[in-house]
This record gives sequence, structure tokens and C-alpha cells, in this order.
Amino acid sequence: MRSISLALIVSLFALGVGDTYAQQPESVAWRQVAEAIALGSKVKIQTSEGKRINGTLMRVDSTSVLVKKNTRHPEPAVAVAFDNIARLEHDKGGGMNIGKAMAIGFATGAGVIVTMILFALQFD
Repeated sequence: MRSISLALIVSLFALGVGDTYAQQPESVAWRQVAEAIALGSKVKIQTSEGKRINGTLMRVDSTSVLVKKNTRHPEPAVAVAFDNIARLEHDKGGGMNIGKAMAIGFATGAGVIVTMILFALQFD
């Protein structure tokens, strides 16, 4: 009897049944990701159907996240179930930073200087 049970256990691990129970469901992982993001932050969500939602994270509960979409016209908040999430990321925004501001300033200054030089050469 002992050898039969040992053979059964070994065969179960050989077939990968042990790995199935060792991994956490993907929905639990997405819940942990969502809980790590502060409420009020901008997020990007892609559902398993391919739909993309950009908005503000309003609530995280045990089954879904509530997101207020970034749209021109007001729309109700959307609840997205963790089972339906393919990708969830914190949108830090690609707004203005110091490097971009400096590049714009240098380009503007160089354009002004070149224009002044060209005007000065016209009056000669």
C-alpha cells in the first residue's frame, strides 16, 4: 500500500499537478499590483478582450478595481474585475520634466540668435 501511494504522489508531481497548486491565480497577482498603487493615481488597464482604459484609480476591492475614465465628456466610473485584467500599470505621465524644458529653451534661444544673424546679414 505504501509503494502505491508513493507512486501516486510521484506521478502527480511528474504530471505537473503540484505546480498548479503552487502558483497563485493571476487575479490575485493583479489585486496585489492594484493595492500597491495609491488611490487617485492615473492608471492604464488593458482587459483580456483588448479594451484599453485610461483613468484615475478610485477603489480597489476583493474582486475588482473602480476607475474613472479620462474623457472629455463625463462618464460613470468603470469596474474592471481582476479576472478580466490582462495588464495594469501606474501611468506616471509623460508630461514636462526639466530635460524637456531645457531642450525647448535652448532650441528657442538658438532659433532667435540665428534669425538675428540672418537679419543682420540682410542689412549689410
